[in-house]
Amino acid sequence: MIVRHLLFLTLLLFAAPVLAGPLEDAKRQGQVGERADGYLGAPPGTSGHGALINDINTKRRQAYGDIASRNGTSSDAVGVLTGQKLIDQSPPGSWIMDANGTWRRK
Repeated sequence: MIVRHLLFLTLLLFAAPVLAGPLEDAKRQGQVGERADGYLGAPPGTSGHGALINDINTKRRQAYGDIASRNGTSSDAVGVLTGQKLIDQSPPGSWIMDANGTWRRK
């Protein structure tokens, strides 16, 4: 129950607005990818989107902390659950980083 609640809250907080505009463009161009820990990263051989990645990761970190404190869990746990959901929802060809830190195309 808590897991579903955490996922719902996390996605509700930022999935729709965060996936719009510059982030979605950067993902389509293969310049930004989702990591298993729930944060964004720059796939190998990419550069130029550090400010976007940092901005969104800062917002995600805050959201994960807020959700974790309301649900008696850790922000890392919220991040991992959200990361898996975001990776699952990523279209084929998207860059994703697994839990071992390896980048690959989905």
